[in-house]
Amino acid sequence: MIRKAEVRDLEQIVELENRVLKSTLGYSFLLQELMENEFSRILVFEEDLKIIGYISYRVVDKNSELLNFLIDENYQRLGYGSKLFSDVLLNLKEEFVDTLILEVRESNINAINFYKKYGAKEIKRSKNYYIDEDAIIMLLEVNQNDYTI
Repeated sequence: MIRKAEVRDLEQIVELENRVLKSTLGYSFLLQELMENEFSRILVFEEDLKIIGYISYRVVDKNSELLNFLIDENYQRLGYGSKLFSDVLLNLKEEFVDTLILEVRESNINAINFYKKYGAKEIKRSKNYYIDEDAIIMLLEVNQNDYTI
């Protein structure tokens, strides 16, 4: 089930980030995003009362920025990520958002191909964005495609 994140979810999200990404945005950052940032949206994918994935993004006027998106390694390549991302894109369309910007590690070929599947295009590279690696900055024009599942 995909739903809006709640404060009670944040510990599981931080644990999931650390396990999958080996880093985290941090509990206090996520709490501030959830409680104080009017532009922030955080959704979780819950399966059997366990959070198996989440996505965090911001919407400002007609633009959005993806902050973090991940699925537990045990649930990857089973369609959960596609369902969650498609849900976000439908939400963005409903909010009349035109663009989604995201950055991804240049070595993360799976993620790059995933975003390309939705029509995202590389627009630039950011040197040493991840300290040890460049980021590929991608742009997805939200209203270009139909994202129904």
